[in-house]
Amino acid sequence: MKDPLGAVGATLEAWEARATGLLPPPVQRNMRVEFVAAMLFGPFVAGLSFLPVVLRRLGASPEWIAFYLAQNFIGFLLTSVSVLVMPRRRGLMRFGVTFWLLSRGSFVLMAFLNDAQALGWLTLFFWVAESFPVPVYTRLMQIIYPARSRGRVIALIRVGMSATGLLVTPVAGWLLDAAGHRVLFPLVGVSAVLSALVFTQLRFTDADVPESAPADPGGLGRILLEDRRFALYLAGLAVFGVGLLSGVALHPLVQVDRLGLSYGEIGWLGLVQSAFFLAGYLLWGRLIDRRGGVWVLRLVFLIAAVIPVSYMLATAGWMLLPAFAALGLVNAGLDVGGLNTVMQLTTPERLGQYSALQTTVLGVRGLAAPFIGVWLAQALALPFEAVFGLGLVLILAGAALLLGVRAEA
Repeated sequence: MKDPLGAVGATLEAWEARATGLLPPPVQRNMRVEFVAAMLFGPFVAGLSFLPVVLRRLGASPEWIAFYLAQNFIGFLLTSVSVLVMPRRRGLMRFGVTFWLLSRGSFVLMAFLNDAQALGWLTLFFWVAESFPVPVYTRLMQIIYPARSRGRVIALIRVGMSATGLLVTPVAGWLLDAAGHRVLFPLVGVSAVLSALVFTQLRFTDADVPESAPADPGGLGRILLEDRRFALYLAGLAVFGVGLLSGVALHPLVQVDRLGLSYGEIGWLGLVQSAFFLAGYLLWGRLIDRRGGVWVLRLVFLIAAVIPVSYMLATAGWMLLPAFAALGLVNAGLDVGGLNTVMQLTTPERLGQYSALQTTVLGVRGLAAPFIGVWLAQALALPFEAVFGLGLVLILAGAALLLGVRAEA
């Protein structure tokens, strides 16, 4: 009689091999460890997707929602400091995980908060601490996964995250309606802490880490002057991001004020987003290994144009389905595409500096863009449709700029 567990294991291994190709045993082990960590992080990502709507229902103004949406990018601005203080070789894991435990553990405190401003200040701490060690994560991915299969491996890991997010999203919407954010957010925070602890089980030695270039405060500016290709890439990333994010602060206002959607209804839309998020990782991972990160980002930018168009036309909740589907594909593409593109455009020794420069640009654009959208809608009294239309133009302009970035896959 065949062992059913053995048959299931063999099936999973065969599926894994098709998804990533044959991998050396140490790489395969690390991938599986990070896959488990990603699955534990998925519920946290699902919970985060509700935060702008929670803030709006607690009475947050459009400016305060813009402040929340900019917080992630405030943390990105600090990565230029992170790359100066992060270990050049020894202690990379300890440096990153310390920040992640502090940031994710802070969500337990939401059990005691029922005020939009209090939540906003707590999430500011979270995003700064979570984003600060981004260059560390980029460097670890370069160390433990070979370049020829890195795109597919990272994409498969993200599938684990998006799969659990897919399952949890409608449950999170129901739980918010039934028990409120003071129950949901501490629960997903604990799951994210466990994710960080599992991540520490990745195996590599300090000898595996090529020593990075010495910290140089003026080095980031010189990269922009000397590497015109990377400067053009960053310009496209910035223009695209302003176009996309200038409308994001207005999305909760459309969902709550104009369309009157409940948490449960937004949860079902989030389920669609999570499904396309998962599918996006499967798609983009293979395309990155075949065509490269720059090529993938061009396509991602074009897909993002669906989002402002959907919000311009929406008169009922179901009309936002294309926007949520596109956002799932875009988020997955920006995640693996941005990570692999910066690796594609630089050398291992300078990856920390290039990664810090990319995240700094992401921080500047993300900090400003949500407030630009709110300012256009409130100070200039432009209709939401005009703000979304301007965003559409900038998204397409960003895609056009990326056409000038030449890079080998």
